[in-house]
Amino acid sequence: MPSSRSSSRPSPDPAPEAPRGGAPGDGSLRSDGGSSGSRDGSSGDSGDSGDGSSSGGDGGARRGKRRRRRAVIAALVLLAVLGAAVAALVVLGPPAIRRRIIAEARARGVALEPGVVDLGLGAVRLRDARFSLLGVRGLSGTVARATIELRGLSPARIAADGVDITLVGTDALEGLPAWVAQHGPRAEALPLTTSRVRLGLRDRDGGPEVLALADGSLQRRAVASGQGAAAPQPAAPQPGAPQPGAGVLKQARVLVAGKEIARTDVAWSIGATSISLGFGGEDVAAAPLRAELRPRPSPSASIALAPVPLTAVGALLGVDVGAAKMIVSGTLDLRLAEGADRTALSQAPLEGPIALTVKGFTLPHPKELDGLLFGDTTTLKADARVSGDRQRVALGDVEVAAGALKLTGTGTIQRDGADASIGMDLSGSIPCSLLAGSAAMSHLTGAVGLLARDLMSRTLAGSVAVRARVDARASRLTAARVTPSAILRCKLRL
Repeated sequence: MPSSRSSSRPSPDPAPEAPRGGAPGDGSLRSDGGSSGSRDGSSGDSGDSGDGSSSGGDGGARRGKRRRRRAVIAALVLLAVLGAAVAALVVLGPPAIRRRIIAEARARGVALEPGVVDLGLGAVRLRDARFSLLGVRGLSGTVARATIELRGLSPARIAADGVDITLVGTDALEGLPAWVAQHGPRAEALPLTTSRVRLGLRDRDGGPEVLALADGSLQRRAVASGQGAAAPQPAAPQPGAPQPGAGVLKQARVLVAGKEIARTDVAWSIGATSISLGFGGEDVAAAPLRAELRPRPSPSASIALAPVPLTAVGALLGVDVGAAKMIVSGTLDLRLAEGADRTALSQAPLEGPIALTVKGFTLPHPKELDGLLFGDTTTLKADARVSGDRQRVALGDVEVAAGALKLTGTGTIQRDGADASIGMDLSGSIPCSLLAGSAAMSHLTGAVGLLARDLMSRTLAGSVAVRARVDARASRLTAARVTPSAILRCKLRL
């Protein structure tokens, strides 16, 4: 029995039973509770035979599991870092992002108040932003919405919608060329797309708009060297690259004194001393109607109409001219009238010379004057004075020439919406010999007509005082009404 008691005693050093699943942190134990064996690769799994091939397979599995665990740990660490970054961005980001946006805009010559800033993945969105150009007085604007795509922390692209720009007085026109020369290259390097752009010109704060271009989309254009009025650049641009200070406002509504007169493309180019606009084309030089604005030393403008069909001009101005085949061209130079206030452009009268050529049109006349009104071209020159309300143009020193007929006088052009009425009182004198010769040729042909004309020119002296009242509509020049009168002062040569 003693041996029995002795055998019933607990062993003084019982072997600890390995916990199922392995000790915490011990990578030598398998997750299924079986021993993975010693470090030399021997297997303790009851199902393993302990040969070398089985040992190598288990070693590869362990290494794969360790790699997966490390990947999971790394992912958890990365998520923790990103979470901390997002938390910091939420807490500290908006002021920092706002400061960065303001600094990036200022580096491009723009003083920006971002408005409401919304942060997104790879982009920043602004709402109700305000801006002005550094060093340019009288120019300010608002942006309803803008999306700034980011490359890292730097802007890569901007898409803006609802851009409203206001220019007040001539200060903006004076400052823009210098701004383009200084900031244009860097500003143009940032891709920009816009929609619903509006540009308004006022003569003073709170005053009425003199000119507005509305509801267009802005596109930058490449301008050839010497084309338009491009500003001098500090470095030559790459071939085909858009140049600073040039672009086109696609399908903009053109409003003069609040009234829409056209919807067309308006190209623009800013030079060293002037700003050029081209109406009806994507390029200033190729546009049928061009205007060059010169703010210094005194505000002035030059307007040129290239030889174009009258139908194209009518389409540009929204006026139906029918199927007229006339080709029109002309120039108009305007400057502030003497004594006018340059700070009140919308109310200041303007003056300057006008020249107009109409090919395919002559004044209506009886056939007896065919010998005088030969050809198919009529020219007009005058000194124009535009009223402060832009409704009336007074024409002085008018000269109308058609063939051998030359008349002088005065006239007026009165705006009527998009159309206009034209009235002129003209007078001149026609040598009796020319008048009689023209009449003879209209009734006699061949040698008999030539003989009669020669006889008239030899036997008649003096002149015929001619007066003509011309009434027309700009949209219906071919239907102009001419009311002539004449006083004969002819006598026979003895």
